Amino acid sequence: MPTVLLAAALLSAAAPAQARNDEGCPWCGREAAADHGPMPLLASDSAAFAAADPGSDWRFLETEHFRIASALGPSRLGAGDLERLGPDLERLRQRFPELPKRPRRLDPWLRLHWYGMRLEDFYRRFQDLLAVTDADFSERRGDGPFMGDGRYLGEREKFEVILHEDRGSHFLVTEAATGVRVTDSMRWHSRAPHKMVLSVPAVDSDLRRDRWLLPHLVHNLSHNLLAAYKHFSYDPPVWIDEGLAHAMEREIEPESWTREGEEGTYRERGRSRPWAEEARRLARRPDRPTLAALMRRHTIGELSPDEHVLCWSLARFLIEEQPAGLAAFLGGVKGQLDERGYPSGKDLPGLQRRLMREIWDWSPNDLDAAWQAWVAGGAD
Repeated sequence: MPTVLLAAALLSAAAPAQARNDEGCPWCGREAAADHGPMPLLASDSAAFAAADPGSDWRFLETEHFRIASALGPSRLGAGDLERLGPDLERLRQRFPELPKRPRRLDPWLRLHWYGMRLEDFYRRFQDLLAVTDADFSERRGDGPFMGDGRYLGEREKFEVILHEDRGSHFLVTEAATGVRVTDSMRWHSRAPHKMVLSVPAVDSDLRRDRWLLPHLVHNLSHNLLAAYKHFSYDPPVWIDEGLAHAMEREIEPESWTREGEEGTYRERGRSRPWAEEARRLARRPDRPTLAALMRRHTIGELSPDEHVLCWSLARFLIEEQPAGLAAFLGGVKGQLDERGYPSGKDLPGLQRRLMREIWDWSPNDLDAAWQAWVAGGAD
């Protein structure tokens, strides 16, 4: 389909609302019809999106905090998958009692419901890191502490995730949104309406498997959720942004490593030693990277492989040993206002130093030393 047609559909006003029905999903009754749309999507809606790309078999699911568009087919389940997914399948069975005890596959609809369930799990996990709940956010800025301008961590719209089964449709979406065809996964902030979007081509052999696709999504959504926190007005510091994304990804799958490339984000296929072992090696090196050096990095692409490990390990240290302080640090980093009361990313290195001193009475070197002692004490 010509790019210009999809761009027009994606960037136009929403199409007229259609009758909501759930006839496409064999697992849902009519009472759940709203789950599957039509729903807002990008700058239009799901009906216009699907009509603009008739070559893909799109399905849609709206959850409490996400809108998901998926063209993924079924996924086969081997014995190892059934063991790994046992608790998830039981949760799905509570909603869909007709789901067999040992299904041989997840059909496209069940697969979509599984992703919706797991992404909501991650949203709650990220809220725990921030020490917030939905009740902390409102449609409009209130009289209390600045929390952004919307109900979704400070953004006005739900987080959107688009899962492609071929790279061509991903090209069309990224070009329509940004003017550039991007090969790998891409995140961006939509200004009208305000929301965070993730487009993922689940094309490569690894990302065709849910074992690797889910942690890849979590890595990218960690970036989007932190960016959205208290409204997206400026990028958070690279070291904590990437460190949290690695930490969240590896909570799902310890062997997964999502990298930032020139053509978007991708899953690194090379195997390295366990990162906890790599962190211990780094902690013993006198010439290792320091937090002060990480604070000077402006983009994720500037990080070396060792610095990725260090970002992850520093984030894990704060998550495990200083959870309340980490929540306060993230709130301070994402909540800086200028003299007129508008969000400001001015002098983020200086802001981080002030927050470290206020929260922990630490300098960056002190945090380095505390991390080093934690790693030397046998942290996993």
